[in-house]
Amino acid sequence: MNDLDDSTRSAITSVDPSPFFAKYGAQGNSWAIFKTFLDAVAGTAAAPVAAKYTGVLAAADVFTRDNAWTLLESLRIDAGVLGPFGVHR
Repeated sequence: MNDLDDSTRSAITSVDPSPFFAKYGAQGNSWAIFKTFLDAVAGTAAAPVAAKYTGVLAAADVFTRDNAWTLLESLRIDAGVLGPFGVHR
């Protein structure tokens, strides 16, 4: 979990949301921007953790991405880690 937490916190600040705005922004589909960005963050966060634990931890290659997505939601909702979607003042 520590590896996944570190990877998820890093991914939420390192994944560039620009491609998602470019793809869906012209359509005015803000939910598609948000969903595809979160999916990309979860995939980015899961990749190194799954690689490290596949063959060591059962189903690491199968469930790490789902766990990264859930952890990402917890970080956003419970801890206020909002990445590029945070409130800027």
